[in-house]
Amino acid sequence: MLSRKRVLLTILNSASRPVERIQLMIWAWILRHQFPSEGGSAFYDFVPHHSGPYSFTLDHEAGKLESEGLLVASETSWEATKGAWSDSVEPAVLRDVSAIVRKFNSVPANQVLDEIYARFPEYAVLSKRKKLVERCTAELAVYTAGYEGLSVDAFLNGLIANGIHQLIDVRMNPIARRFGFHKSTLSRLCGELGISYVHVPQLGIHSSLRQELNDQDDYEELFKQYRRSTLKTETEAIEAVTKLVQDKPSVLVCMEACPDQCHRKHLAKVVAEQTGLEIWHIEAEAVA
Repeated sequence: MLSRKRVLLTILNSASRPVERIQLMIWAWILRHQFPSEGGSAFYDFVPHHSGPYSFTLDHEAGKLESEGLLVASETSWEATKGAWSDSVEPAVLRDVSAIVRKFNSVPANQVLDEIYARFPEYAVLSKRKKLVERCTAELAVYTAGYEGLSVDAFLNGLIANGIHQLIDVRMNPIARRFGFHKSTLSRLCGELGISYVHVPQLGIHSSLRQELNDQDDYEELFKQYRRSTLKTETEAIEAVTKLVQDKPSVLVCMEACPDQCHRKHLAKVVAEQTGLEIWHIEAEAVA
């Protein structure tokens, strides 16, 4: 079991009662951002959501724990089944969890949420309760980004922070082992955050062509063929993308973190030439 799941169960066990879903999200956010342990390695990332700081990954993994009989869920709350999960949690994380539960167990979730909004208004941009600041909107440009090494929450949070309002998925086969990046899931999560999702598979590269890429020379040869074939023949798809990026701040998305190892760099150049817009590659650090 992932260590963050054990931490999640430990938080619930420490509360000794059913915990409201939004309350657990808030406690997990506080652990991640306000305490020294940060929940341990690879703990949850969060996005601004209409209900407050939210982790799609946490919600997904809570569902997995429910199916395993380790968590009982109702429409509004979660409760852990009996289990000494604290025995396998790092001591520093356990201390922070205990401190959070002691401090906030009897405090209404909305009171804590209002305090978070006051200090971190960027989490209120989609709030139905208290919208303190407007969501930022980037200048029109040809933006690109790769999700490699990121959780879907970190990735989407970065897009919001960078003022992106539309995700253009340029993978030929939009499937992924990591939660959140499969086409249907990514489209749904984008919808919850007010980000339009468009898939343009015609402008992708078949996965079979990426199997034997050992160095940058291999990548350059692949992209040379891409420029000679796809970027010459898929004129209608490219025209559709140019219209999309001129309509609202949009980002061309594929898996690779480094644009030099992704076809989106070459697609972006063509789109930039047709639109007169600048190219901006959103690096992994900018969306983490």
